[in-house]
Amino acid sequence: MEIMPFGKYRIENAMQNKRDTKIQLQTRTCWPTAWATSIFLLGTVALVTSLPTYAWAQTGNSTKKIRVQPNKSAIRVGTAIRWETDFETALEKSKAEGKPIFWYVPRLAETFMDRKTEIDRYMKAGPFSWPTMIQCLNENYIPLQAIPKKEQAKKYELVAYKFVEPGFLIINTAEPKVAKVDRISTMHQPWLESLIGAKPRESRSANLKEAWKLFANGKYDPAIGVLNVESEEDIDNRVESEILIAMAQFRANRVGESLASFEKIAKTYPDHPLAWKAAAEAQNIGPFVHGFEIHRTVPETAMLAGVDSAGSAAPPNTYTESQLWHRGIEYLLGMQHDNGGFFDSDYDFGGTDGLPNVHVAVSSIVGMALLEARLDDNLKDEHARIDAALKKIVLFVLDDTHINTQDSDELIWAYLYRQRFVNALLRVGRLDVIVAKQTLAPLESMQTASGAWFHEYNNPFVTASCLWAMNESKSLGIEVDASKVEAGLASLQGSRFQSGAYSYGTSKRSVAEKPGRDRDTIAGAGRMPLCEGALFAWERSSDDLLLKSLNISFEKHDSMAKALKYDDHTSEYGYGGFFFWYDMQARCDAIEKVTDARQRAEFAKRQRELIMALPEIDGCFIDSHEIGRCYGTGMALICLKQCERAMNVEE
Repeated sequence: MEIMPFGKYRIENAMQNKRDTKIQLQTRTCWPTAWATSIFLLGTVALVTSLPTYAWAQTGNSTKKIRVQPNKSAIRVGTAIRWETDFETALEKSKAEGKPIFWYVPRLAETFMDRKTEIDRYMKAGPFSWPTMIQCLNENYIPLQAIPKKEQAKKYELVAYKFVEPGFLIINTAEPKVAKVDRISTMHQPWLESLIGAKPRESRSANLKEAWKLFANGKYDPAIGVLNVESEEDIDNRVESEILIAMAQFRANRVGESLASFEKIAKTYPDHPLAWKAAAEAQNIGPFVHGFEIHRTVPETAMLAGVDSAGSAAPPNTYTESQLWHRGIEYLLGMQHDNGGFFDSDYDFGGTDGLPNVHVAVSSIVGMALLEARLDDNLKDEHARIDAALKKIVLFVLDDTHINTQDSDELIWAYLYRQRFVNALLRVGRLDVIVAKQTLAPLESMQTASGAWFHEYNNPFVTASCLWAMNESKSLGIEVDASKVEAGLASLQGSRFQSGAYSYGTSKRSVAEKPGRDRDTIAGAGRMPLCEGALFAWERSSDDLLLKSLNISFEKHDSMAKALKYDDHTSEYGYGGFFFWYDMQARCDAIEKVTDARQRAEFAKRQRELIMALPEIDGCFIDSHEIGRCYGTGMALICLKQCERAMNVEE
């Protein structure tokens, strides 16, 4: 295959460790692979370590969630707003003062969303820390922060799935109409301020205004260049300038420098609301460093988000597919850490010790999306930046010191998505087969004695994902363990009901002889194309069964979509928000396997329409706060490219 002109990655001595130690199938850990440290690249990549500090040790597996506690400065975020905490009191003040109530709903009483504290902190360290928002709410509203009581929840429809935290209501006691915005997963300050009628600070200096314009258009170093902090006599201008410098440093991939700047701001201006925000960002618990707070320019139509769309989702037809690619790539490039990884996700369902593995998985997914962009001539203006980012991602994900091999809960995701990224690189001639085989070995080794693979438990969807990666590897000339494939296929077939649905987990007793309930079909609709497609790829299924799985998946899509932006499993059918894009991308994989070109194109067109309805106000994507916008954006872009291929391949 012709080598792409932008370089090929090679690893010396990749087979130095031939993994002579036999790994028993029933073990739930994997021996680390020894990678050589020398990688030949075009140009020199200087890496500065900026890994987050993890509260885990590689001595055993744990499900304990160790979450950062805000320091004495960060804990003050949002307190500059004069919040009422009782609805009836706020109602009385509203009537007496003639001001509407701004009711911030941090969470519902009856919800099991996992990230209630973190989401609340994002709002307080985000929109509720900016002076314009603080002034507007304090002067023009009765600010209320309260969890709705039963009667209030019923009256204002503040119930799970109809209202997804975080959000707010504007209640004008003189008018019957109530404005309500929830699902705020992208915090775009100008948009949020426009919803409450806040106006820009008149005292902003000319330099600061110019810097904001540059920053909003992705010109980060020029934004820093026009700022002169020492010349700002107004304290708000001075602090805002320093905050803007720290944010520009972060987006310019100087993360270590950025976090140091945030910490300095927190210490220098201890009583300023933006300093409290800076403290949260410095602790890696703020919305900006996690990619939820954005300040980029958006189209005028996007500013109707929350009115003409659900929450921070962009209104219909705001963006073309080309615009989504440009915006998505710009966002991803601005979220890469100094060492090449992406650390916005705090998905710790399997415990804090699994976070390194989640970060390797997400970084691999971003790498796959960037590689698709690098092969697109329509994005040639970004190719140089993409090349630099890809080189750093390869170095990051192939370094096993970034993986916690003692964590069994999320370890498979690191191995699985790394392998798919490696396969993608191999497919276009940017990596050697010898390396791809080396990365496949630990993935294969995690198969259990039952034939299934697992993350937190044995299940058919992880098994199917591993079989997809192995089939992909085999098609690229990588030797796979045939016995493991056979055992995996048998496990997967044993998890399939007669109806075509797949069980959520695996057990010693096969469900293959059971008819399956309607509930099984609805609950399993998201994973049906994934599982059936894996069997089809290994020639253990048929066109009819593959088409059936896809048709059911589309028919039951609304049940899956109900979990979007919900940071846990829904009580209805057990869908997890963090598996929305996982299922969507698996559906795209299955679509590409459809034999008939006309049917393949029809499915792809339908899938593309669903994706095009999901961008956020800034043209990026998300499915849950926990796993993050880098994951959602990377997955969505991969899906769009898969749909494009499926729609254009001739029979």
